[in-house]
Amino acid sequence: MCKLVLTISVLLFHFVVIGQYNIIVIESDDQSNVAVGAYDFGTIKTPNIDKIAKSGVYFTNAYNMGCWSPAVCIPSRTMLFNGTYLWKASKITAKNVPGLSLTERLKNAGYETYFTGKWHALGKSPKNTFDHYGTILPGQLKTYISTKGHYTDVVGEESIAFINEAAKNKKPFFLYTALNAPHVPRQTEQKYYDMYPIEDIELPPSVKAGPLHPHIKYNYTTAPLNLKTMKKRYQQNNAMVTHMDDRIGDIITALKKNGIYDNSIIVFMSDHGISFGENGVAGKVCLYDISAKAPLIIMGPGIPKNTKRSQRIYLQDIYPTILELAGIKIPEYIEFNSLTPQIKNKVKPSPYSSIYLAMFNDQRAIVADNYKLILYPKTKASELYNLKIDPWETNNIISEKKSISKIKKLGSAFLEWQKNTGDTLSLKNIYPTYFK
Repeated sequence: MCKLVLTISVLLFHFVVIGQYNIIVIESDDQSNVAVGAYDFGTIKTPNIDKIAKSGVYFTNAYNMGCWSPAVCIPSRTMLFNGTYLWKASKITAKNVPGLSLTERLKNAGYETYFTGKWHALGKSPKNTFDHYGTILPGQLKTYISTKGHYTDVVGEESIAFINEAAKNKKPFFLYTALNAPHVPRQTEQKYYDMYPIEDIELPPSVKAGPLHPHIKYNYTTAPLNLKTMKKRYQQNNAMVTHMDDRIGDIITALKKNGIYDNSIIVFMSDHGISFGENGVAGKVCLYDISAKAPLIIMGPGIPKNTKRSQRIYLQDIYPTILELAGIKIPEYIEFNSLTPQIKNKVKPSPYSSIYLAMFNDQRAIVADNYKLILYPKTKASELYNLKIDPWETNNIISEKKSISKIKKLGSAFLEWQKNTGDTLSLKNIYPTYFK
């Protein structure tokens, strides 16, 4: 009897994994939480991304661990597809990948795989890992306009064509739609710009005119920061996002028309955010939340609907999450964590007691207990923010006497992360009062 039950269970498990759920990952580039309507800021219009959020779970504190490149998307996407932390991921080449990529694991589990759009990650190329692929775009476009049309439309149309073809088969599929938008150059149709009159643009309270941040190396503008210019950038960014959102709506429609929407797991995410004058920064190579965090939304069978999660996690946790939802064993070397406990239970704590962030050897940060400590080793500067009462990080409380005990606690957590990530940057001599 036990053997019979076990056999039936195995068969049912096999059916669920190989015969049921399709997986669609839609990833944008340079999109902050403020550029998604469901995250409740400003007048951004993203009705289709919002539909995914209303049909699933959206995380408000999903971080990218950091970068070793001014093109922050490279580290983010390398970690995403290979499952390893920042500094180990930085050493990945096509010949020394730590194991099978997310794509390869899904392929081995019986999924048909397809890629279209931006590829900007270390490791194996999409031509060597996906069963099929469409237009492969570089990380930095000179223009979005091509002989095929606007690249946002091209990637959307290729995704739909694959869905229409894949739906004819009984085989589950993995579709990775990687959009360059809203990354520069911010080119789109005039109708999208017209949706966002400059006079109606709302800037976050952390946007400030004047000098650039003195400790941030990579800024994509010259000082002084001008509020009118920052509003223009928000307008362009919002227009690009809404254009992209229309194509996402087309993908959702294609899934519904083919009768496979209800049997699909859909993930919408970005690789990191970006700053348009927040905290004196114009760019994305900084550790403020506006840049370090990005949207992470997941919907599908068995996933709660219209549910916001505030646990602090990593964007790259979606790799093991997808594996677990697909019934695929998570390899031991994968360093990120499955979010299925947090997806199912709002009171389930984050798998991380703290969040470690790093950019080059210029910046380090640690987040825990609603406090964030940011360090700038080359200039010996530091900042401390109470994220609970100061989510925009505008009031640096590093000099307050009562902050020192909190700083030491954060410093202890940071040293532990350095061991776990192989971060060899020595900070004890630079900040002797922060570290034991």
